[in-house]
Amino acid sequence: MSQPIILLILKALEGRGAERMVTTLARVYVKMDYRVHVLCLEDTQDMPLDPRVQHHVVPYNQAHNPAVFEESSEQAAAYKVVAKRIDDYVLQNIGVPNLILANIYKVNWIMAYSNLPNIVNVLHTALSRQFQDQLATTPAQIIAHLTMVYGAHPCSCVSDGARKDLLALIGNHEYRANNGADNVVEAHRTTTIYNPCDVYEIKRAAALSPTIDQFGLTVKGYLIHVASFDIMKGHQDLLQAYAQTKPKLPLVLVGKGKLEDEIKQLAMELGIADSVKFLGFQANPYPLIAGAALLVLTSKFEGFGYVIVEAQVLGVSVISTDCPFGPRELLPEQNLVPVGDIDALAQLIIQAVENIAHYKVPFNQQLLPKHVARQYLEFGEVLERKK
Repeated sequence: MSQPIILLILKALEGRGAERMVTTLARVYVKMDYRVHVLCLEDTQDMPLDPRVQHHVVPYNQAHNPAVFEESSEQAAAYKVVAKRIDDYVLQNIGVPNLILANIYKVNWIMAYSNLPNIVNVLHTALSRQFQDQLATTPAQIIAHLTMVYGAHPCSCVSDGARKDLLALIGNHEYRANNGADNVVEAHRTTTIYNPCDVYEIKRAAALSPTIDQFGLTVKGYLIHVASFDIMKGHQDLLQAYAQTKPKLPLVLVGKGKLEDEIKQLAMELGIADSVKFLGFQANPYPLIAGAALLVLTSKFEGFGYVIVEAQVLGVSVISTDCPFGPRELLPEQNLVPVGDIDALAQLIIQAVENIAHYKVPFNQQLLPKHVARQYLEFGEVLERKK
């Protein structure tokens, strides 16, 4: 009997939460004796893959999402072509997967037109926040579009808040399950499966280079924030709050993004440029996380909040904004502060620095990759039995 096939699809192997989830699951499925394939639409690769995982690139022509989302739009037509290209490539070069995990909205949209079986959409964020501006201006069109995209296949969300947000937007619509030549209409199903966190790999990586002394840092002698420089990550609020604390410890910012120059300018305007270190994207951020006194997350919204559990694995205290939808499922109330409340954030930073151990939260063992991998398989088996 041939090995069952797992296929994970995403835009590119960039250094974000969805990509960490994919590389972690790919590694554990290989250990579980599956044939594992990762298929990307771009060849960017910041994240390493287990050498036993087969990496494929099926390129597409990038285009900006149109202001109005309609299934008959030019973008939708282009994505139908991409979906057909993916289907043909998979059947010719991989085979028929037993489970396909489609990650990130753009991939979810493309795979809505796919005829491959056993597809599960994986939502890494809350749709109402991701499409907040469009929902405010053209709600009916956006909801119709999202209903089409996320009504095409069953959905797994990385936090329960994100799952409830999905259902609030599109309701419990039906989807069409491909079963050979038949198209079976079934009630749309969702589930919550948290992101996996590979304790062994994180601890192993934390012992590798780059060591923190390469950056002029000392163990437990700095604060850290790890996120791309994007508006939703709240760097502006973080720097304004940090400036109010009359900094005793430097603040290390790890990540890259379009707002980096703007945040550097803000640090100068606030008079804290000498206390803020911009270290750029780090393929291995774990030595930096492990050495920090405190990790601060200041997102406007999150699907999960991967870096929280990674810090917990490394025994690092964490405080966060109480943003929708992940942190409140990972941290107690005392570790949370309202989004946008700069004064409260500054006060919490001060309190946490003065009593680090009080804000340390143990890692939840249910987030181990073997548990998460089985949850996806069980959800897939339920789908299979329903067909």
